[in-house]
Amino acid sequence: MSSVIIGKCLCEQITVSISKDVFTSASTGLCHCKNCRQATGTIGSMNLIAAESTVKITGEPKIYQDSNTDSATTLQRAFCGNCGSPIYTQSPNIPGVCIVKLGLFDEIPKPSMEIYCKSRFSWEKPIDDAKQFEAMPTK
Repeated sequence: MSSVIIGKCLCEQITVSISKDVFTSASTGLCHCKNCRQATGTIGSMNLIAAESTVKITGEPKIYQDSNTDSATTLQRAFCGNCGSPIYTQSPNIPGVCIVKLGLFDEIPKPSMEIYCKSRFSWEKPIDDAKQFEAMPTK
């Protein structure tokens, strides 16, 4: 069995466990969309895109149905009801996928992509070697 990487919300009531091999090989990205900025309170959301079956959540996150999105798709945004830490996002456009918030973890891999670059602030520089997408990429 492979080792596990564990992330926690600020108050530690919610824990996210991901296999180390999934954590290092899965897609990582920085989303610059307005909704991710508002949900995180910063310039974007650092994410790990993983199969839902590879992510174990301990604790009970609250779910916000985010329907005011650029894509007109309602996203489920999970967060800790106690401390407010973002936990994950899910989209009906990519079933079986969990977009885990990397801020929960002590060490994170460099993002392999940037999403919603059209919303990136003019003073932000692109991440070297990361794929750039103007909006959410499709399969």
